[in-house]
Amino acid sequence: MKLMKKSSTRWTKKVIEDKIPFHNDYPRPHLRRELWLNLNGNWSFTITSINETYPKHFDRLIRVPFPVESYLSGIQVRVDSNMYLWYKLIFQIKSRSWYDGNHRQYRIMLHFDKVDYETVVYLNHYVVGSKHLGGYDPFSYDISPYFVNYQDNELVVRVWDPSNKWYQPRGKQLLDNKEANAIFYTPCSGIWGTVWLERVPHIHVDRLQFQTRLSSTKVILKYRIDLKSLEIFSFDFISPKKNMSIYSEQNFNKQNKRLLHAKQKETLENNKTTYKNLDFKFKISIVQKDNKHLIDFISYKPNIEQEIAFSLKEINLWSPENPYLYDIHIDLYQKGTFIEHIYSYIGFRQISICSEKKKICLNSKPYFMFGVLDQGYWPDGLYRAPTDDAYRYDIEQIKNLGFNTIRKHMKSETSRWYYWCDVLGMLVWQDMPSGDSYEGYETALDAHQQFELLRDNRTNDLSMPSNTDKDLPINSSSPTTKTFESKIQFEYELKAMIDFLSFHPSIVIWVLFNEAWGQYDTIRLATWLQSYDQDRLINPVSGWHDRTGIGHIRDIHDYSKNILLPSFNDETRALVVGECGGLGLMISGWSYHVYSDRYLITYAFEQLLVNISSRLSAVIYTQLSDVENETNGIFTYNREEIKFSITHVKRVLKNDYSRLYQLKHLWNLTSIPYTNYTKLLLSKSFDLIVDHNSTYDKHFYFYVCYLYSQVNITIDHRHQMILNQTHKVKDYHYIPLPSTLLRDTIHQRHVLDIYVHYMSSFDDEKDKPLLYANRTYFDLNIAMLSA
Repeated sequence: MKLMKKSSTRWTKKVIEDKIPFHNDYPRPHLRRELWLNLNGNWSFTITSINETYPKHFDRLIRVPFPVESYLSGIQVRVDSNMYLWYKLIFQIKSRSWYDGNHRQYRIMLHFDKVDYETVVYLNHYVVGSKHLGGYDPFSYDISPYFVNYQDNELVVRVWDPSNKWYQPRGKQLLDNKEANAIFYTPCSGIWGTVWLERVPHIHVDRLQFQTRLSSTKVILKYRIDLKSLEIFSFDFISPKKNMSIYSEQNFNKQNKRLLHAKQKETLENNKTTYKNLDFKFKISIVQKDNKHLIDFISYKPNIEQEIAFSLKEINLWSPENPYLYDIHIDLYQKGTFIEHIYSYIGFRQISICSEKKKICLNSKPYFMFGVLDQGYWPDGLYRAPTDDAYRYDIEQIKNLGFNTIRKHMKSETSRWYYWCDVLGMLVWQDMPSGDSYEGYETALDAHQQFELLRDNRTNDLSMPSNTDKDLPINSSSPTTKTFESKIQFEYELKAMIDFLSFHPSIVIWVLFNEAWGQYDTIRLATWLQSYDQDRLINPVSGWHDRTGIGHIRDIHDYSKNILLPSFNDETRALVVGECGGLGLMISGWSYHVYSDRYLITYAFEQLLVNISSRLSAVIYTQLSDVENETNGIFTYNREEIKFSITHVKRVLKNDYSRLYQLKHLWNLTSIPYTNYTKLLLSKSFDLIVDHNSTYDKHFYFYVCYLYSQVNITIDHRHQMILNQTHKVKDYHYIPLPSTLLRDTIHQRHVLDIYVHYMSSFDDEKDKPLLYANRTYFDLNIAMLSA
């Protein structure tokens, strides 16, 4: 594969050279076993029509685990809803350790970390499990009945991914995106998470769940260790070479799924096996970083939530400033016989709403979250980071700048990303990927509609009504209705995401809906989620269609330079800005606000933070990196360049301002309204002395605003600039000056000649009515920005 520069990152070459991507990176770091096998690497591959059956030939190679559309996959083609993706791998396990003991005591599990979207798996020409739907949740099959010891085994995976042509949760993936200023990106189809094997006991530890709660003197640890039994049975499997009717929907029994309600009070799926009378025992050790044991204890109750308390003085609490993790060792016994050993870890922390004016609190103290929005896209791997080091790099760099939070936007990641957030100390807001529609099924409440109007008309003095509407109005004028099947799938994947990721201490907020995209039944789902995971905060709607009093957080999105907040305080919820900024330093593409150099964009970022209201508990800046045509990133898409002044951003995020910017007023001209002329010439000449007695690298700008004028400015009788865009630029803006013009000597004297030509709206007939309503206005300042 030839290395394509525009699609490359610093890690691309390593991926291409490595035989097995993510070779030693255990895919589920919070529940680890010694015996596992990574199946990543080059697989045989082909694409067929959905009308075809089992392919006769696999005519290409694909690098797993990268989406088919990505450069690193080696395929790099667009996939649509009329295609089946077929993967094939021939593998063999030679190590005797996989076969020791009774085959009825140990089973071989095949794990898929992420596959987008519908997956059917065959081993040695047999279907090994039910069809899996979901692009973000891991899934597994017991392949023991079909696996052949010490011989070649043929693994075939078939994937169908309709992206936005179906109702699946898909985040920002969009087929056929033709908008120049789009906020949607390339779809990502097929296997994009590690494929791996693991040997487990017939009855084994399947899930760990930890929750911590603080009191004034104690830390209470709630824990649950779930066992799972792999039933040994056989099916009348149909060979795909004999009868392809196995692909029809009726051959896959649909689970008895139901909509989510808080009244169900479920914390985990009920397991058919009763374990508490089978004489199981867990020996649990919580170990400090110096290998000293904090505590050793024994539990006899699998699949049941239990508690243990510690003195608060004994515990190192986890936070971004002190990401202290304890190792956990778990030994499982039955009737005195050792069954297996599990490695895990825990961070003791508590996230809550506290204080009279509701604030987000970490470990019982108000904690302000400075965060970045992270789309989770890469130029070479798209939905999958090229390496585990790339995951770590993003988090480290953002933390090094001074941020303490990442909002993982409209996608969920592999467990390795959250592991690094746990280890490095990064708070996470986790979005549920949207699906079904990029429009909502609920109307905005009257109070929110009024607030949106106020934000769009800032010069108007609009009053805000009291926020008392608690009804749930349905948008009856919507051309579509959310189907029951769509609801079921969204809620199935929502619960699967919560179940898998709820282990990680770094995740502190679940975001249910973003900006009304596919939003429905908000009160029901937010109430369920708040009941289901009581260890985190719930952000029901990030931006737009808020539901009064629901969840823990009221979230505003505002990309203007001066963020506007509701005039009232919420009695029960913390106020946050879930998206803002969008500052762009770019050559091509688009952003919400465009700046010509890193000094200006850094100053704009500083001004955004200077004006942050003390009423807020969090601010999420858009965004971590550029993505495709969207250039709002702090980093470039390939992560090679940080667009901001690094040292200054670090100071700003510590509330240390005013070292970047100096402004000196030069001249102001404001006319009275005139009625008897069409043109007017005003001029001024004066000396300018620039004090450049500084060791910092200075950049100089005119900071100017002019209306209905053409302005000529000459510096030292030789350097001239003409400002004639008054019909396009009607606000203060920066004009860079030549790099050497004002930086030659200390206390240098310069001569400025300024001519302002007032014109009646540039003689535009349609603008003549504005002649009497506007004044000639010209304000000139010189700005010095340093880094």
